[in-house]
Order: sequence, then C-alpha cells, then structure tokens
Amino acid sequence: MEQKITEQQLVQMAQQEEAVLKSKQRFLREISKIIKDSAKTIDALKEIKKNPEKMYMNLGAGVLIEVEVKNTEKCKRAFAENGYVEETIQEAIKWIEKRKDNGQKQLEKIGQDATQSEARLNEIIGILRQIENKKRKQFNISKK
Repeated sequence: MEQKITEQQLVQMAQQEEAVLKSKQRFLREISKIIKDSAKTIDALKEIKKNPEKMYMNLGAGVLIEVEVKNTEKCKRAFAENGYVEETIQEAIKWIEKRKDNGQKQLEKIGQDATQSEARLNEIIGILRQIENKKRKQFNISKK
C-alpha cells in the first residue's frame, strides 16, 4: 500500500531533522572543546614534569601569572562537582588521555550521524523544491 505524505508533513519532517542536526552540531562543538582542553591539560602536566621552576598559569581573560610548582609528582583531579582525588601526575595524564580518546570516538560517531542527518534534510528539501517547481509550472500553465 502506497502512503502519501503531504507537503506540510514534509515541512515538519525538515524542521525536525534540522533541529536534530543542530543538536548534533552543538554536541560536536562541546566534544571538540573537551578534546582541546584535554590536550592542553596533558601538555601542561608534561611541562610541569620537565620544567617545574617557572611557568605561567592562565587565570582567564588573557591574564597570566608566573607560578612555581612545588609538587611535581602528585595532583588533584575532580571526579564529581565537589569531589577530588589525589593521584600522580602520570595517572592523571593517563586518565585525561583516555577521556580524550573517548571524546575522539564520540566525535567520529556523532560526526557520522550529523552527516546522515544532513543528507536526510537535503533530501527532504530537494523534494520540497520539486513540489514548489511543480506548483510554479502548474500556475504558469493555468495563467496562459
């Protein structure tokens, strides 16, 4: 049995697909930030191991202060909103690398999903354009 979809239903489908696509794109940006932040943190922890005497800490808003690291073996890492665990810098680096790798896998998966969403959206838009063109032709024929 052939099922017919109205133009209005196609418009609604396009709007829903567009919302899904935008959501996936937002998620991709957030995951990218996590990956970038993880890479910066790993680099900073490695730098502490190499050169603890002097480094600059970014306070935000473009403000840096010079700091000296007293403990180059251990650090504290957040595991909950107000919970921290003390571990070696090497353990922290391993945890962050794992987090970064998981983020990269998610980025690839969500990226593929977003590509499929975009293809579906483009397909629906193509059908709507065909309908619009057909309407124009019918309108022009009926005017003659």
